[in-house]
Amino acid sequence: MTLEKRCASGHPRDLPESARNLIKKLEARPESEIMGSEALRVVRLVWPKAFMVSFPKPLKIGIHKDMKRSNCIPAHIIGVALRFFTRIERYLVAIKPGAARIDLNGKVAGKVRLSEAVDAEIKLFRGSSDSCEPVERTRIIISKIRLLAVKKAK
Repeated sequence: MTLEKRCASGHPRDLPESARNLIKKLEARPESEIMGSEALRVVRLVWPKAFMVSFPKPLKIGIHKDMKRSNCIPAHIIGVALRFFTRIERYLVAIKPGAARIDLNGKVAGKVRLSEAVDAEIKLFRGSSDSCEPVERTRIIISKIRLLAVKKAK
């Protein structure tokens, strides 16, 4: 199926020439040979409001389905771009509890949950500790934790 036919029913309807050229260049290559930055460049040309690298915002849960439904970009390019974008340090920093998630048009589409923010913090920590010297860690095993409710004396 040609790019023009594939994107005719999708959103956005008319792709910039630069996006069409990049898609043609990348769609024949297997996923393993596509650089994340190349795939992200295509996605940014098609949906610039959702994929701002300098000031990223958390993406809507399931945004990959919306991207595939648009039929503008092959699925394997979408996967590479999303993996690359969601691992950028600035993106992970933006994942804070209660932060607004955005859809492909840059409109609010949900909020970040606490567990998602914690996952992002863990990824940031692991990413920052990879470049440092290994730290020797002491293993602590806690067998029982008791939580007590204490009433204040009046």
